Amino acid sequence: MKYYDECQKKVRYKFGFYSLLIMTALLLVYIAMPDDRVGGISYQNAIMIIIMTTSLFFLVNVVYRHAFFDQYTRRPFWSNVFFLAMAGLQAQQAYQLYQLGMDLPEPINTVEFVMLHGLQVALHLSIPLTYGVRTFVDWLSAKEQNTEETGQSS
Repeated sequence: MKYYDECQKKVRYKFGFYSLLIMTALLLVYIAMPDDRVGGISYQNAIMIIIMTTSLFFLVNVVYRHAFFDQYTRRPFWSNVFFLAMAGLQAQQAYQLYQLGMDLPEPINTVEFVMLHGLQVALHLSIPLTYGVRTFVDWLSAKEQNTEETGQSS
């Protein structure tokens, strides 16, 4: 945190707090639900799904608000390449595990498996995709601002 400026720290603390509130609310809703409404998802995996969902919320908001990459220690291009590679490896591993799980005498719960591994892939993809969307939005706003300035000066 020592390389982040005050605005970045504020964004990280604010969305960390919001993520904690969302996770608490989702856990309370999950605990209040009857067992038959969960759809056969085990208790441990349901908690992991809740944690990964709130992590996804935190990551998307922090990356979109420029509070993820600091200017001294991380390079966004290589970090994004790394996260894309990790998402590909995670998807490939999930496919192999799914094939093995379906060959078991008692097949795995497909919904639970897809939710867990889909969220893992989404967590890895969220950083480069959000960074790309933010870069595109910044480029469009700079282009629009440049067009307005050019139109006003002539």
